[in-house]
Amino acid sequence: MIDKVRKNSIISDHSTTQAIRNAVSNLPQTTLFASVNFLSLGKRAAIDQALFRMMTDGDIERVARGLYAVKGQGVATQTVAASMAHKTGERLGFISSDKGANRLTMATTGQSRTVKTQGATVTFRQMSQRKIQLCSSPVGRALLELWMIGEKQITQLDIKRVVAKWPEKEFEPYAPLLPEWLRNYLQKTMAPRKSVKIGLSGPYDWSNRHIRDDVLIKKVLERHHFEDLARLCMHYGLPKVKRVFKTRDFHPMTKAIVKRMLTNISKGLKNPK
Repeated sequence: MIDKVRKNSIISDHSTTQAIRNAVSNLPQTTLFASVNFLSLGKRAAIDQALFRMMTDGDIERVARGLYAVKGQGVATQTVAASMAHKTGERLGFISSDKGANRLTMATTGQSRTVKTQGATVTFRQMSQRKIQLCSSPVGRALLELWMIGEKQITQLDIKRVVAKWPEKEFEPYAPLLPEWLRNYLQKTMAPRKSVKIGLSGPYDWSNRHIRDDVLIKKVLERHHFEDLARLCMHYGLPKVKRVFKTRDFHPMTKAIVKRMLTNISKGLKNPK
């Protein structure tokens, strides 16, 4: 009786193994699978034994704990990470990949951990939903990098290094995901230069985006380009421009030219056509 039961058990195990082999052969290439995918084909113990037997025979390989793939198909590490997350129900976001070191870093709503998988290392870093949403694009990941630096450590150089890559409109969709302090930093850094805002012919403030008004006015006066001077008076008001002109030193010829220009601008403002 015992021998009969044992014989039936062996037949059942072989039957389960064959059923799993057939099921695996019908899977698309690079598909990952686990014991739970074959629960309809037999008991859990028989399924585990079948997978172990197939691995011993060289038909499949374990790419991570509880995850298998057909031998030699070279499943991408990011696919492995996604499958691991699917098992636990956590949400992932791509952070970075170091191919040279075979290392992948992923943001996760689950626990932070490091997992060895198929010759590579996957590092899961627990993060909030907002940060994971930022991981969905290069622009978002750049903003996340700034966020991770922190409000107290971040510098204007850090901001400029990132904002130089994309125009302001690229950041707008991500604004609701960012902390207020980072939004303020970005808005201040990405604000258009005064020379652009006023409509000047040249980048008088090219070396200093946050140039003081009086310094910008002095630079324009020194160059004494009439159209720029007129735009400056329209923007700041003629009294302010005259005040800077009177309190700063200029070359005598420049002084004469600017004085004549301001007189003409003053007449034009009083008697617009």
